[in-house]
Amino acid sequence: MDAMPADLESGTLLANLREQLIRRITPASNQIAHGDEMVAGNPVHYDKAGQSAWRCIAAALLAAGVPEPRRVLDLPCGHGRVMRVLKSALPDAEFTACDLLRDGVEFCTSAFGATGVHSQPDLEQVRFDTPFDLVWSGSLLTHLDRPGWLAFFRLLHRALAPEGVAVVTLHGRWVAHRMTQGYRYGLTDERVAAVLAKYEATGFGYATYQDSRDYGVSLSAPHWILREMHTWQQLRIVGFAERQWDNHQDVLAVQRIG
Repeated sequence: MDAMPADLESGTLLANLREQLIRRITPASNQIAHGDEMVAGNPVHYDKAGQSAWRCIAAALLAAGVPEPRRVLDLPCGHGRVMRVLKSALPDAEFTACDLLRDGVEFCTSAFGATGVHSQPDLEQVRFDTPFDLVWSGSLLTHLDRPGWLAFFRLLHRALAPEGVAVVTLHGRWVAHRMTQGYRYGLTDERVAAVLAKYEATGFGYATYQDSRDYGVSLSAPHWILREMHTWQQLRIVGFAERQWDNHQDVLAVQRIG
């Protein structure tokens, strides 16, 4: 039997991989847009969320076994909380920023040199000129009902290049638990109760914000997600982890096949 390589025997290989994965990426810019609500008076946590997103993405790319992505879509991009980190981590990539927030898209184009695309409330209407090797979608499905989910996955199928990877975040068991402990996520008590009841009964719960018709808060259990993904043969699940993004939202990674 061949001897075990020294790096494996001593554990240094895994230690080195972990060190690379958790090291802080210096953002491409420290400029934060005026009115960026994601800062919420806490720039340290703002940076932490961007760093965590990169670690989620790096793990997904490794699991998918793909080369470094050259074309990246950030949807919804906001004002670049994640893009500023990705721009440094993937310096040779071309970025597209897409969001309903027009000033967010414009900030990402000016600050990070991204191509700007204004999103639409109906995701079926969103089109791109080029396919992407990587799509990052942080906290979009967390706000959509099942029809919105289906529209989003149809968008992924249109937007991803063959072998392209999408990394999307979700509200799962942890958020459901927090709701039972009094966290409201912008919903009224009555709507929180309705979301939790549907979630417990079916694995998926959703309610709109009080001032919105088609935007709110969703909860999705792993078994519900896997059942929904069962028919999407063009999208291969390459990873799922609870509370992986910022120790809060679950992360699903899929890869387009063919």
